[in-house]
This record gives sequence, structure tokens and C-alpha cells, in this order.
Amino acid sequence: MIDTIPPLETPLDATTHPHLYPYVVERGWVDTHDPQGEVSEPFSDDVFVTLVLDGPAGLRRLRAQDLLEAGLTFEAAFAQAASNLSRAWSARHFEFGITRLDDGTLIGGCRGNWMAPAGGLVLGNLYQSMVEHFEVPEFAAIAVNRTLLIAFPTDTKTLSSLALRQLVEEAASGAILPISRTWLRLDGDWPSAYRGVPAF
Repeated sequence: MIDTIPPLETPLDATTHPHLYPYVVERGWVDTHDPQGEVSEPFSDDVFVTLVLDGPAGLRRLRAQDLLEAGLTFEAAFAQAASNLSRAWSARHFEFGITRLDDGTLIGGCRGNWMAPAGGLVLGNLYQSMVEHFEVPEFAAIAVNRTLLIAFPTDTKTLSSLALRQLVEEAASGAILPISRTWLRLDGDWPSAYRGVPAF
């Protein structure tokens, strides 16, 4: 199922800039709404980030013409959106942290609302907290659904966790709109395709 966010209906202007946000989507969304890749940027072949406006009528997706008419490049709009996302995290609209699963496995993640997957991938807070906790420089991440990003170290014990597999399965097949089960690589740079064969 593809996220059905309607397009922006009013022009972008200085009053709307504080309401721009990054939003994580899957390839089908980009193929349908942004086939030229003008308002989206890939993390991998299957997972992308785009821009939305959070307005009184709910989320609205941005199109290339919206940016053109506002005199904005994608890069400038994305920088504003990332700054807004950071402020939203500071205001506790979503959260990130480390949690222990039922079988004792420790993982990281971002959750709370539609901002959470972008928060975990675009902002460096989750990655930094995981490096400090796990003392390794690289992790796998899955933008499982619209409100949840899971990140975890790739050691044998973590990857063999049945509780982790169940969490991904349940979050990807529940009532919340799924994004992708594709593994991404978190290493402190722009998130990218996972290098290696995903264990599940």
C-alpha cells in the first residue's frame, strides 16, 4: 500500500517554512509521486526521504513545481526541513533510545509519530547514542512503518534474536502503514544500503 498524502494546495512562503519536514517513503511512493527524483533523495534502492508540509489540514507532499515557485532548491528546503525536525525532537514529538527486548537483546530505535523514521535517519542523535552504548561504529536500521525505525548492531547474537525478528514482523504487518523491511546502513554518514546479506 502506498502512502496517499495529497499534494500541497497553497504556495510555499516564509510562513510555511517552519512546517516543512523530511518524510521517509518507499520506492513505490517515489515511482508514483516523484518519478524524476526532484523532491526525494535515496537512502537505498527501496527507501527514500522526501519533503512534506505539516499544515492545518494535515500532511501535504511537495512537488518540484512547489519548490520552483517558491524559489527554493531541494537542498535548501531539505536543510530547513531537517532543522524543523530537530526542533520537533527537542519538543518531544518523537523519541529515540535504547531498549531491551523480551529475550534480553538490546536495540535502538525512533518512535512516536510520522517524524520518527526521518528523525532516526536524518538526525545524528540516534546514531551517536548507539555508538556510545554499543561501542561499535556501524549498525543496521529498518524503517519498518510510518512511526517506527529500528536500529541494531550486526553481531551474531543480535542477529539471531527471535524477539527482534518478531518485532520487525509485527511492526511491518500491523495497522500502521508499513514503509520497508529493507536494511539500511548507519555509520555516521548519510544512511545507505546495508552492505551484506540481511539475516531476516
